[in-house]
Amino acid sequence: MLRSKGKKVTVTSRLGKVTYERAYYYDPEERRGYYPFDQQLGVKGGISEGVVRIVVKLSAQSGRARCIRGSSRCSSQRGRDSPRQLDNAVGQPLPTMKETLESAACVGVSMDGFMANVRAEGWKEVKIGAIFEAYVTGQSGQVRGRSQSYVMHLGGPAFKLAMEAQARRWSQAAQSAVVGDGAAWIWNLAARDYPDAAHIVDWYHAKQHLCAAAELLYPNQPEQAAAWVDQHSAMLYEGQAKQIAKRLAQHTQSEQLLTEARYFETNHERMQYRDFESAHLPIGSGIVESGAKQAKQRLCAPGMRWSRAGLENMLPLRAALMSGTFDQLWPRICPRL
Repeated sequence: MLRSKGKKVTVTSRLGKVTYERAYYYDPEERRGYYPFDQQLGVKGGISEGVVRIVVKLSAQSGRARCIRGSSRCSSQRGRDSPRQLDNAVGQPLPTMKETLESAACVGVSMDGFMANVRAEGWKEVKIGAIFEAYVTGQSGQVRGRSQSYVMHLGGPAFKLAMEAQARRWSQAAQSAVVGDGAAWIWNLAARDYPDAAHIVDWYHAKQHLCAAAELLYPNQPEQAAAWVDQHSAMLYEGQAKQIAKRLAQHTQSEQLLTEARYFETNHERMQYRDFESAHLPIGSGIVESGAKQAKQRLCAPGMRWSRAGLENMLPLRAALMSGTFDQLWPRICPRL
């Protein structure tokens, strides 16, 4: 290793610009030069690791602010510099992640999907999952969610929600529930990863299907359609989705009504809403739907297109920011800080 004369450098740090002198070493075998002091300080490209952390956090928060115009580049660079650290950080249970309180009525899992534009591939589905505590409110007795954490993944079978559930002490919960819409992939994952949990179709999605059926039965007759929805909403809440399916299946001339009938027939066991609420289980998937909206604010702005690598690097950062765990995640990516 050959040592040359010291050289000065000006670095942008969290405290402002700092100028210092450091020695340069050259390795003739590797044909590479090194500044050991830069490596010790975590300086690369004239900025400190502390600044990188701030910029990446801002990048996960917003892509529009003028002050962070170069933040996406820093995020992509961070992903290229340490893909294994990033993957391990979000793919393994973290002791610093949120823990489930013992006072929670149950632990819930909710899943959904949204579309993001990937260059040269078009619109691709991003899977999003939420782990949350369900608790009963004081006077109303309604079941609410709190202390949610999110996981996001760009399609495929490597959806890591089960690992986050493990970190949230899912297996120790007295009660557990999976809430989602009627998408087949959700219930396939629920059957595989959460077989002992209550599987619940989101109440509001089920109501939307009732409204769709009513419009098909009573086109241009809003009063009759509303009365039909009111009547069958009561039946649906009482756990009579199978009876609703039989009534809709009688209209064999309408393929759309038969589709709605199959929806209620397929999911009737997941639509026992009165029993679920009596057991203090959540029947709404609003937490994950809210998470999808928050994610889309950053990932799906008008005209925004991602490289696949860029999107895959951003998803865990955005999920950590939404979960309130970015600061706990960062030391796993950059252990020096």
